[in-house]
Amino acid sequence: MIYLTFSALAGIITDITLKRTLKLKSYPFTVILSLILAFILTKAFDNHLLIIKGLVFFEILLFTAYHDAMTKEIPNIVHLLILLTALISFHPLSSIIGFFVVPLPYLLTALLKDGGIGGGDIKLMGACGFMLGVWGGVFAGIAGLTLAVTFNLVKCKKRQDSFPLAPYLSLGCVIAYLIFQ
Repeated sequence: MIYLTFSALAGIITDITLKRTLKLKSYPFTVILSLILAFILTKAFDNHLLIIKGLVFFEILLFTAYHDAMTKEIPNIVHLLILLTALISFHPLSSIIGFFVVPLPYLLTALLKDGGIGGGDIKLMGACGFMLGVWGGVFAGIAGLTLAVTFNLVKCKKRQDSFPLAPYLSLGCVIAYLIFQ
């Protein structure tokens, strides 16, 4: 029950932050997603630290996904918050390797194809690699990119120059956290 209360409060704070940051006229209603994710976490884990770590991580990803969907930008504070959250129940070797290995394909894509992937997405996957470790980060990237390509192929009949990637990568990270933690 405490986790659901914490999650509801965090969702309300995220709603208010998004509303003020993006100057929205209505609330984005992230509270509902926060509560759903909290319920899933409490069913998936018995370890209180993993539940708390997951709640904070998911809330950051929720903010990131919504912000990127609205602005096509990821605030720099997001990466720092994920890195700090990763220090809860920390695995140094896996985290450090994940920090450097996971964002490499994104960096290479950005260097080879101008405008293909933004710096925020690269930093996001570096921070998520630190959080999830190498295998979790790689899985998150594959899952997120698969979702992005599938959704955008189905949704758009015409070719789109760019679309926000963080919502898909965030969902991939949520799935990876549930599998690899």
